[in-house]
Amino acid sequence: MLGGGGKNRDTRLRKPNSWKQVIETRRDNPGKKITDSLSTVKTDPDTFDMYSEVAPLDELPGVMQNKAMLGFRVEFPKWARRRKLIDYGWEVIKSILRMDSWQPLLEMSVSGKKEDDLSALKNQIKEFARSRGYISGFTKVDRRFIAGCRDEKFPYDTALVLGMEMNKALLEEVPHPGRKLFDFEIYVESGKRVFEVARFIRSKGYRCFARIPFDGWVKYPPHAINAGLGELGALGVVITREFGPRLRWTMISIDADIEPDKPVDLGMAEYCDACRLCLRACPGDAISEERVWWRGVLKRKINDTKCWPYFVKYEGCGICLKVCPVNRFGYEECMKAFKKNGEILGKSGNKNWRKNQGAGDGKEIRMPAL
Repeated sequence: MLGGGGKNRDTRLRKPNSWKQVIETRRDNPGKKITDSLSTVKTDPDTFDMYSEVAPLDELPGVMQNKAMLGFRVEFPKWARRRKLIDYGWEVIKSILRMDSWQPLLEMSVSGKKEDDLSALKNQIKEFARSRGYISGFTKVDRRFIAGCRDEKFPYDTALVLGMEMNKALLEEVPHPGRKLFDFEIYVESGKRVFEVARFIRSKGYRCFARIPFDGWVKYPPHAINAGLGELGALGVVITREFGPRLRWTMISIDADIEPDKPVDLGMAEYCDACRLCLRACPGDAISEERVWWRGVLKRKINDTKCWPYFVKYEGCGICLKVCPVNRFGYEECMKAFKKNGEILGKSGNKNWRKNQGAGDGKEIRMPAL
């Protein structure tokens, strides 16, 4: 690991308040130690802290800054073409209202006997989450991954990370999706079920606050990695043992000191270095060939400016997810072949898939023949 991690100083973040002309101290950051100690991702903790204090993350990246623009310019038209304004649009709006307006009232009404055995509580929550279609893990929130220093968006330090599988058949329709969208099917479903998990937690006597998957205030992927649910892939998403990259995430903040799960090493760093199919298939050439230092983390950075035109053109894109061998063949089969003789399943004979493309050139992407 690089950097000292601020061992001999106050490691709380600083929140600039330009109106008051002061720097306010934020809450303690219990997840910092977990992130800075990862063996699968290199960090420079001092640089990471500096960026988080001086230039906190935005709710949405780059060209997607304006949430209203994202809805009216991109999402609503593709929902309307599929006659899904009610199924997608209204359900997303209901989830947002439920999260921001109704949920605070529920927080004030939690009562009843608490489950004193936190180990038992952890198992009960995981089992209930599994019954609702989630894989799950616990970690501590790393407040450097909360946008705009808005700590109130995730009020408690214990984080339950929940991942729901996207429909593989719908993902196979990429880059020309049919009537259903592979991402919004899960945004809607998980946006309902996360509140069921939150209600279960409150029934055990603990306050909690659920965030829906179509939300940008708390960055889910780094917390999924810290919770031991997967490893960072070259395509910028979490690769899991169960479903590869084919998940959408959500999180619940819980007022209980539940023991975090341990991060895992699935061997994906070495695998992605040898594979790079997502790099070759990306029509915008938006995935960096090598890892670069970005805000104190060494990773392949997705260029949002290059990604965005194809995200719009292909109505959510998802090409990188589709071509990932772990999506197509499963983690166990991929690692078995790779460990045996270095083979990347589906890679041979497909060295020239991607045509020369530029944003707005009118050409169609040629998918690999896997």
